[in-house]
Amino acid sequence: MKLINQLCTGLFIVALSGGYFAVATEQPVNTETVKKTDIQNLVEHSNHVYSAAQPSAEQIKLLSLAGVKHVINLRSSSEQTWDEGELVRSLGMSYHALPIAGAKDVTVENARNLTNLLNEFEGKSILVHCASSNRVGALIAISAHEQGLDVEAALDKGKRWGMKSLELVVREVVNDK
Repeated sequence: MKLINQLCTGLFIVALSGGYFAVATEQPVNTETVKKTDIQNLVEHSNHVYSAAQPSAEQIKLLSLAGVKHVINLRSSSEQTWDEGELVRSLGMSYHALPIAGAKDVTVENARNLTNLLNEFEGKSILVHCASSNRVGALIAISAHEQGLDVEAALDKGKRWGMKSLELVVREVVNDK
């Protein structure tokens, strides 16, 4: 009888903890739905981390339905024609603005700021975007170099994240440090 009570107690604890973890973890992202959003320059990296160009309001709604929970926007407020943050929050997603107003803001400090945000949501579903994903890739390249990749490998990583026209800026930043 004592053994049965111990087993029942153990199963009860497992059931409770299983319920807790089901609530505490995010639901998996529907990758196929994310791909169907047709967001320009959309790339999935790892663990449901996406980089892209500016999504429309409708595309953000689709991302929310697909299970994406966090949006990091690198566009400056002067580039915005609508309140993306308000929409994102109304859909139950978190919104983080890290304004990068062009080449002058492509810095080691801002690369670290982006890395900190990505690390904060590690293992969670994230979209990080700017207008084209060029600034996203530039900051990722700087961060990769900061983390020990050589310049060429860091630039390759930045290109996978969307960097196009900021390669010379990134080279200057990583060579000046």
